[in-house]
Amino acid sequence: MKMEHKNRIEVDLDNIDPENGFLLQLEKPFDYFFNQSDGINGVGSVKIDLSLTRAGDDVFVSGPVEGTVKLQCSRCLAEYEMALTPTIEAPFFPHSAESAEDAEEDDGEVNYHDGEKLDLFPILHDHLLLAVPLKPLCREDCKGLCPKCGADMNTAPCGCKTVEPDARLAALQKLKERL
Repeated sequence: MKMEHKNRIEVDLDNIDPENGFLLQLEKPFDYFFNQSDGINGVGSVKIDLSLTRAGDDVFVSGPVEGTVKLQCSRCLAEYEMALTPTIEAPFFPHSAESAEDAEEDDGEVNYHDGEKLDLFPILHDHLLLAVPLKPLCREDCKGLCPKCGADMNTAPCGCKTVEPDARLAALQKLKERL
């Protein structure tokens, strides 16, 4: 099921020169792509720097997109900012009666244009969304929170006594070490 959206970033296909292409450079506020119910907190704006080339009726879009999001670390719960820098490389094909039937079955893997205009909003939205990590980490070596007292282990050891492993699980530990 395709997401319905009201925002659009349209390019008139007549603006895409068959020999030189078309360069689209613009900046949009991050909240243009996401609303609060999406759970993505953007910081500032999204910079778009796309090159559009044309071969007959097919259009190829490529280039970087840059934006920053505010995330919460999944280990220590600290808030931090992360730069999103997805690169778009996507073909767009003319929309026809046959392609309309295919579009219902392909779950958005193929992009279409109407022959006059090309809407870049859905692909920009999807690439930004996919660039957000599922399990955000403030840093690779984040130690997280102490399971006993909840202290942030990144700042200092909390002083809680470490729990000795259960002797009944020693055989499993030996097996884990061999793997």
